[in-house]
Amino acid sequence: MPVNLLLCEGGPNSPDVRLLGKLLAGQCEVRPMGGKQGMGDRIKARRENLGNTVYGMLDGDFLTDWEMPRGKPHSWTINENNRTIHLGWRWERKEVENYLIDPEVVHRALGSASPPEDEYKDALDQTRDEIAIYQAARTALSACRRRFSPLPSAFGPKRGREKHPFPDKLDEPACRAGIDQTVQEYADAHVSTPEHAIGRFSAYTQEFQSGADRRNYFLYAFAGKDLLWAMNERLQQWGFAGAWAFRERVLKGVLRASEDIANWLPEWKALLEEIKTA
Repeated sequence: MPVNLLLCEGGPNSPDVRLLGKLLAGQCEVRPMGGKQGMGDRIKARRENLGNTVYGMLDGDFLTDWEMPRGKPHSWTINENNRTIHLGWRWERKEVENYLIDPEVVHRALGSASPPEDEYKDALDQTRDEIAIYQAARTALSACRRRFSPLPSAFGPKRGREKHPFPDKLDEPACRAGIDQTVQEYADAHVSTPEHAIGRFSAYTQEFQSGADRRNYFLYAFAGKDLLWAMNERLQQWGFAGAWAFRERVLKGVLRASEDIANWLPEWKALLEEIKTA
């Protein structure tokens, strides 16, 4: 049975709802619901009134256990009363920005206004290497978060108009200090100790080393917002007003596209087919 209503994270003008609205235009209504907490309950409540045509779309987030990309969204299910309930999907990549910085999407969305293709790919690779250890730290904090715990996975000064946390230093000692401080600040909200979180960090750093899968597939495993912010100065050198302005330019290019954007990325095509046949 096709999906009639898809709930997603973010606000009324968020990149999530705008991208999904374009991708799924004519297939279903896309409605933003803010944070992900309680999304499952909201889906079930609406199903009582509207039937089993209501689903949700969540960010991929940091994977506790790495899975190789398959080019399609992950199924979101829960077990309840000895039965499996399909609530919707999770993006295969960390968050919506991971798609908006993809070289293929940037090229198609911006056309002649795109950064030089080879230079842009090189900048992404350099940024990947610069923030890899910090991504291991964020993954460790995410893995230590108890369900419904407020423990954040990011730390550092808040940057730009979106107040995105991002540290001044990205090396291993700085990340250890950031983990320690974050866990101690939220000590009453979770069960992890700084030692446990730093132990997870040490293990994850191996998965983010050069040649390891998480680094090789950084457009899936890394936070897109971190990659964007870390490229802020490079983007300005190409004439963009900064990271968030670049994201907006790309998103507007996606929304203006006259072609079917489902054909731009395999996962977008796969999600569209899932929506049609859920």
